[in-house]
Amino acid sequence: LQFHARAPLMVLVSGKGAGRNLCTFLFVLLNLSCPHFCWFFSPGLFPAVLNLAVNAIITTNATCGEKGSEMYCKLVEHVPGQPARNPPQCRICDQNSRIPHQRHPITNAIDGKNTWWQSPSIQNGIEYHHVTITLDLRQVFQIAYVIVKAANAPRPGNWILERSLDGVNYQPWQYYAVTDTECLTRYNILPRRGPPSYAKDDEVICTSFYSKIQPLENGEIHTSLINGRPSADDPSRVLLEFTSARFIRLRFQRIRTLNADLMMFAHKDPSEIDHIVTRRYYYSVKDISVGGMCICSGHARACPLDPATNRSTCQCEHNTCGESCDHCCPGFNQKPWGAGTFLVKSECEECNCHGKTKECYYDQNIADRNQSLNIHGEYTGGGVCINCTHNTAGINCETCTDGYFRPKGVLPDDPNPCQPCSCDPVGSLHATCVKDEKSAEGGMLPGFCHCKTGYAGESCNRCALGYKGYPDCVACSCSVKGSLNDDPCIGSCICKENVEGENCDRCKPSFFNLQQDNPRGCEECFCSGKTNVCIDSHWTYRDMSGWYLTDVPGLLQVIPQPDSFGGPQQLSISNVAARRVLPLIYYWSAPSPYLGNKIPAAGGHLKFTISYDLTGQEEAVQTILQSDIIIEGAGLRISTSKEGIHLQPFEEHTEEVVLKPDLFTVHGTDSPVSKREFMTVLANIKRLLIRATYSYGMSAIYRLSGVSLEAADRYSTGRKVASAVEVCQCPPGYGGTSCESCWPRHRRVNGTIFGGICEPCTCFGHAEFCDDLTGECMDCKYNTGGPYCDRCLPGFYGDPTKGTNEDCQLCACPLTIPSNNFSPTCHLDRSHGLICDECPPGYAGPRCERCANGYFGQPLIPGGSCRPCQCNDNLDFSIPGSCDSLSGACLICKPGITGQYCERCADGYFGDALDPKNCQSCHCNINGSFSEICNSQTGQCECKPNVVGRRCDECKPNYLWAPEKQFCIPCGCSPLRSMSLRCDMSGRCICKSGFMGKHCELSRQVHKRKENPRATQQIQVPSQRWGFTGTSGCPRGAYRPVALPGTFGLQSSRGCVPCNCNSFGSKSFDCDENGQCHCQPGVAGKKCDRCAHGFYNFEEGGCTPCECSHLGNNCDPVTGRCVCPPNTIGEKCDKCAPNYWGHDIVSGCKACDCSVVGSLSFQCNSDTGCCSCHPKFSGDKCTQCRPGYWKYPQCIPCDCLLAGTDPRTCDAEMEKCSCVDGTGQCSCKVNVEGVHCDRCRSGMFGLYAKNPLGCNSCYCFGLTTRCSEAKGLIRMWLTLKPEQMVLPLVDENLQDSTTRGVVFQHPEIVANIELVMQDLQSEPIYWKLPEQFEGRKLTAYGGKLKYAIYFEAREETGFATYNPQAIIRGGPPTRTRTIIRHMAAPLIGQLTRHEIEMTEHEWRYHGDDPRVSSTVTRDDFMDVLYNIHYILIKASYGSIMRQSRISEISMEVAEEGNVSGMSPRAHLIEKCDCPLGYSGLSCEACSPGFYRLPSRSSGRRPGPTLGTCTTCQCHGHSNMCDPETSICQNCRHNTAGDHCERCAVGFYGNVRGSPEDCHPCACPLTIPSNNFSPSCVAEGLSDYRCTACPPGYEGQYCERCSPGFSGDPRTPGGSCQECECDPYGSLPIPCDPVTGQCTCKPESTGWTCAGCKHQHVRDGMECIFCDDECIGLLLSDLDRLNQMTLSVNLSGPLPPPYKMLYGFENTTQELKHLLSPQRAPERLLQLAQKNLDTLVTEMDELLTRAIKVTADGEQTGQDAERTNERATSLGQFIKDTLQAAEAVNENAVKLNETLRIQDKTLEKSLQALQIEGPQKLFGEPTEKNEELKNEVRDKMADYKNKVDDARDLLREASSKIREANRLSAINQRNMTVIEVKKKNKKLLHKGLWLQTLN
Repeated sequence: LQFHARAPLMVLVSGKGAGRNLCTFLFVLLNLSCPHFCWFFSPGLFPAVLNLAVNAIITTNATCGEKGSEMYCKLVEHVPGQPARNPPQCRICDQNSRIPHQRHPITNAIDGKNTWWQSPSIQNGIEYHHVTITLDLRQVFQIAYVIVKAANAPRPGNWILERSLDGVNYQPWQYYAVTDTECLTRYNILPRRGPPSYAKDDEVICTSFYSKIQPLENGEIHTSLINGRPSADDPSRVLLEFTSARFIRLRFQRIRTLNADLMMFAHKDPSEIDHIVTRRYYYSVKDISVGGMCICSGHARACPLDPATNRSTCQCEHNTCGESCDHCCPGFNQKPWGAGTFLVKSECEECNCHGKTKECYYDQNIADRNQSLNIHGEYTGGGVCINCTHNTAGINCETCTDGYFRPKGVLPDDPNPCQPCSCDPVGSLHATCVKDEKSAEGGMLPGFCHCKTGYAGESCNRCALGYKGYPDCVACSCSVKGSLNDDPCIGSCICKENVEGENCDRCKPSFFNLQQDNPRGCEECFCSGKTNVCIDSHWTYRDMSGWYLTDVPGLLQVIPQPDSFGGPQQLSISNVAARRVLPLIYYWSAPSPYLGNKIPAAGGHLKFTISYDLTGQEEAVQTILQSDIIIEGAGLRISTSKEGIHLQPFEEHTEEVVLKPDLFTVHGTDSPVSKREFMTVLANIKRLLIRATYSYGMSAIYRLSGVSLEAADRYSTGRKVASAVEVCQCPPGYGGTSCESCWPRHRRVNGTIFGGICEPCTCFGHAEFCDDLTGECMDCKYNTGGPYCDRCLPGFYGDPTKGTNEDCQLCACPLTIPSNNFSPTCHLDRSHGLICDECPPGYAGPRCERCANGYFGQPLIPGGSCRPCQCNDNLDFSIPGSCDSLSGACLICKPGITGQYCERCADGYFGDALDPKNCQSCHCNINGSFSEICNSQTGQCECKPNVVGRRCDECKPNYLWAPEKQFCIPCGCSPLRSMSLRCDMSGRCICKSGFMGKHCELSRQVHKRKENPRATQQIQVPSQRWGFTGTSGCPRGAYRPVALPGTFGLQSSRGCVPCNCNSFGSKSFDCDENGQCHCQPGVAGKKCDRCAHGFYNFEEGGCTPCECSHLGNNCDPVTGRCVCPPNTIGEKCDKCAPNYWGHDIVSGCKACDCSVVGSLSFQCNSDTGCCSCHPKFSGDKCTQCRPGYWKYPQCIPCDCLLAGTDPRTCDAEMEKCSCVDGTGQCSCKVNVEGVHCDRCRSGMFGLYAKNPLGCNSCYCFGLTTRCSEAKGLIRMWLTLKPEQMVLPLVDENLQDSTTRGVVFQHPEIVANIELVMQDLQSEPIYWKLPEQFEGRKLTAYGGKLKYAIYFEAREETGFATYNPQAIIRGGPPTRTRTIIRHMAAPLIGQLTRHEIEMTEHEWRYHGDDPRVSSTVTRDDFMDVLYNIHYILIKASYGSIMRQSRISEISMEVAEEGNVSGMSPRAHLIEKCDCPLGYSGLSCEACSPGFYRLPSRSSGRRPGPTLGTCTTCQCHGHSNMCDPETSICQNCRHNTAGDHCERCAVGFYGNVRGSPEDCHPCACPLTIPSNNFSPSCVAEGLSDYRCTACPPGYEGQYCERCSPGFSGDPRTPGGSCQECECDPYGSLPIPCDPVTGQCTCKPESTGWTCAGCKHQHVRDGMECIFCDDECIGLLLSDLDRLNQMTLSVNLSGPLPPPYKMLYGFENTTQELKHLLSPQRAPERLLQLAQKNLDTLVTEMDELLTRAIKVTADGEQTGQDAERTNERATSLGQFIKDTLQAAEAVNENAVKLNETLRIQDKTLEKSLQALQIEGPQKLFGEPTEKNEELKNEVRDKMADYKNKVDDARDLLREASSKIREANRLSAINQRNMTVIEVKKKNKKLLHKGLWLQTLN
């Protein structure tokens, strides 16, 4: 039995019907018990899971006995080995039988009885393998499972379980097959082996788990459709759709048979098989159970069956309606409808309409803005009420319609909340009054009307103070604001102290802001003490918003819950939660929009709404009285009165505080605040606090909403004028409304506001700003840097103090292009010019212009570089030019090495030149060898006869060197009389006793030796007689001291000294290189001249052994008497004397020497000699203080602090450290000081035992050296988010990234390396951590980065094993760093957990060899944490990886909170004492009101890593600027420019910080219709000149029209229009400048002189008089005709005058022809002259052609002569042809050799030509030439084909290259588009941020 409390959809048990009944029981049990154990979640409602098959309609296409009685047999009775209760027998199936047990209809499968359905056996036909059963559930249900139980036959073999919604279109639920192979062959689905499992909610699998032959009967098939799927606990939409069905079909396709019978069926027809076999194969189903429930969307717990319709109907709950509970009921639309799940019930919630309507709808936009109030008093949801009654309106019917108001104290749920307004139509602006308290402002109450100017009263039904004459209220003579009159309308005006004027209506000079409530009338100008000239601003106020909680000192911080209760933009905090961190009294603290320069907020209102609730029995708790407002700035904290707001529980109060000095006192005192102090605070507000606590009740919940701060803004559209804001006339260099700022390129000395000085910056023209305190320049430009922009940046050179933009030029080392600029820095040398400072290895020269010795290349050519010469590191760099600087050829190898690549030892040397590079000189002895060359491998020299040794520097044994003969000769020692056949270098042998002579050839008398001989015989060797050579290079019997130089042996004898070995005690005359002779046994001493220990009686032949073995052979060296060793006692001398130790039978015992002061006794340990010390002493002899004590012999405790002391001086187990014996000074770590190493040095913090330096240096971005360890921080974990189930894999350089082959297998992320490497071409590969591990992570310092890694590979180690385990890249833009961490690699198949300390101590810079111990500095590590770009964890290990896994990823960061077992205190995090303008733990952020300048730092850290924070500089014309660029925004007062430093187009003036700086251009008037110049410039002190007068206008102000134009620009609407005078009819003088009338010529007339006077006509450009002999008569006739026409009586009939008109027309045409210009005599003469000229020209051309023909004849003769000469040279041409053929043949032969094709024909052709001679060539030229030509043609054709093939390949390669370039270009464009989108996104975010600030 399986039961799941959260997803009880499937319960499978054995027994027919048991699953159904038990399932119902468990669901009832769950629903009954859930209130007791399911309180932690509110699940949806679901009907019980029932057996839906009981009420289903079931059909099938085949049942046994339908066509008549048939016999069947049970397979279980025919299987060998199966237990048979009865003998095998067969039975009858007959659907028409009267015997019930012979009928097996399909209904038996669902009737719940012990009967079954049975199909026909395959005796009836092979088609009965295919049988279908269909269930119609009558309606759509959610199906959880299907159980099929077989009866007297095995379970089906191959079949499909299918579903359908309409009974027509079926989809599979699951496939079943006899074998896994048939899943593939029959259904084309990969088999799911073992019990069925599912990877997706809608996955359809194929299984053979339920198709086994066993059991042969009563087998069961359990098909789960929900359990085991991914969203089974909370079904997804996919799973719900997958399990929805009305029709269920079981499509059987193959009966399960025995394997033996299966073979029979495969090879025989069923009709041929014995019926006993075929009768036993059929389907039988005893029971089909379908577990499911109604689809009620999770909103119904019951779904009863309706007997009338035989359908189940949902009984909807949760305020839902519909057949499937699929929508909310009317009036319940506060939340959107949602389906209930096993975790969430998604109940429809009633709208809160305050009882005024029952209708509402859901609006998502309202929900997004949190504007709808629900029935619980929370602004959550989107219900919008409609058809509100009782004159109410609004989203929740909470307000009133126009003309109505809700009185104060009346709640919205009052039965009749809205009352009609009573506004006087005379005095009010309109009939709408203040509707409710939220709409009230400025002291007004609900119901107050909005009055016109001069009217007052609740209904505006009287005159306001200072006005008289209601209903026509007019102003009185005296100003209400400025006079002291009780009634401004009576008597003469009495002005206030700071007011003047006849009507007391203006401020005196040096005063501004005339106000009625000011007893002095006007305020004194503040102006930061720089001027006393100021005026009121005419700006208006605007609002801002946002908050958090803190205590009064500002040390703690708590984030409230936003938008939880009470209203839009409302914040709340539980006092219980706040008191865990904050003290009893705490405040709401404003964010950055409220801080900074708020001088424009002077006189404005700070408005906010507060309330609090109490729970339980605390309603009578005492209230708290504290200051409501606290403002901090400029080191001063001011606040309102301690008698603050008296707020009662559940009361909502709106407070307005006017920002005026007289309402504030110095916090904590009753001292008033002066105007200077108040304005200084407003100039740079650091904190703005509003009281949060109003009660001592612990269960209080405090709320804040509706916060707004009025700040003056010239461009705002508010109605309230900010007259309390002064606009000062600042002196040059000062800006801001109150002269609180400086101009660009100026600084405020020491940052002083009042009385501060603005002085110019010293930046040599390279910076716009400098630091107020230090004067250092900020944002140096033109490649300059330094505190005053007085030096060039690295990579540039020059003199920046010249003050030009070109002072610093780019270094050329040797070229300026990046590929050939090899030095990062350079400088300018007065003598040598440009000098590059840091040429990399391989480059030389003052400008890195040539390759160094051992390198080659051409760095002066673009793209060229220097590379190491390939000479096996065997070049001799001491000699210039050891390799060719251009080609890299090896020229001069190291001494002893030679070869083209310096790869072998030179002659005279031997060894291996490559590895281990040990070529060494042969050192062959020049006297003993034939040559100086030895064997190149062994070093063996070629020796002369009788000479041996590797260097041929020794004579053979029994030989000596003969200098006069220069070879080795025999010693000649007597074999019988000498000790050996060897001799010394003089040839003298060592004789036996009784013999003498050089060769021991003489006998001598032996005298008896005296008793104690003292004299010893020395073998004296003559100083200049040398013989046999030794290994030291000296002759035999001599040696060369180490300090004496020289080479001897066979070469020389200088520098050697005699051995002087004692002849009695030595074995030979030789000694070693130290002069030690070879002694006889029992003899000692360098010269072998005394007896050794344990011997006595020195004599010739040696010494006699002592017989004192029991005493360590200690005896008298002369007598041999046995003696005890020193300091021993006992009969056998076997003990040490008292206070002695270390018994040695030979040397005796040593004194203990225990300290008198430090030891417990004088007796030491007899074995070790160590004394027993007092606790404070140590040492073998107790002669020193024990570690942790000092000042021997007193030994005072050191008391060193273990955390701050050098661990090398400490005992970790005893936790004691040593100190200096004389002073007691402990050995402190580097950053620790104090006698006891108990405090950090100045500029350090965080004393920590694990820190090798003891304390960390104050990072603080270089802004300060004062810091301490941050308090109140705890460690929290950054982990993967639930949705981050897959991490990308990247290469080491982040060039490629992929998630292919990466899957999540709880709890690990697993990568299939084979799939991963299809995208990532090279190793190593790394896991890239997601975005929450990136960005600002300064508080991760001191924490840990943890993860677990696992991998599978063929071998343990590989290429990637030694790559870093972790890589982090980050830092500010100017100091980006990549750091790495090496750790021990994990083992194959073993889960390894890594914990990496996030401190700098074990991190290295990227690129360092892991064996180098250099670590990252703290500054660089903090730079990286400031802005982490990415974190990579290595994924590739070993060789031939198969899989890599990662899990348990986390990183510790710090945040404020309470210490607990899960959240320990965070150490090692600094809290810097930041300078003005900076904030954050490490001063990483700018304080509100500041912007950041770009960083000047690069490379080393001369200053802050981040740019300097400074205030916006806008000349007092804007208080907003871009936080990154400092460009001012929304310049006011008609100014423009990046810093509002100039007047906008269309305005003029000098920008000095006053609102009146810029005046509109009047060109000549200010109205748009008469302002003709868009711009003007100032001229003089108070005048201007228009600069863009359009054509037609002139004058200083474009006030008059230019000549040729007319009009009056000074008249409103007037303009200048062009005269348009006719150029032919007017005189060349301008028209009238006012009227535009042109001055006409005498014959012309009209306004523009375009017409002619009477009897004048236009002829070309003139008007001519027509009164001549012809035209004048015609005109006269026309005049008469006109008169005649006028005299004709037109009232009567007239005959047509056509005939007369035709006559006139003909006459006119004739006259016109006669008088035409073409008929004039002058025209005819011109034509004749033109024809004559043409004839002359043609004659000249004919003459020229004749001359040319003559010249051509002469040229033809010359050509004939040249033809003859060419014929003569034809013979020479044939010879040239022969040479050309020979050249062609040579080329063909070469080409054949290139293509490896032999061409014998061509090889012999020229040979034949040369042998046969010229005669044969000329004898048969045609035939031979043709053969040669054909052969050459064939070969050239073949070569051409090959060339064409090569060209095709080249063309194909070129095409691919072009395609690659095209794709690269597309990729580049895509990247460009992405970058543009990123920039646009950043601009959009920035715009949104700025909009938020506004």
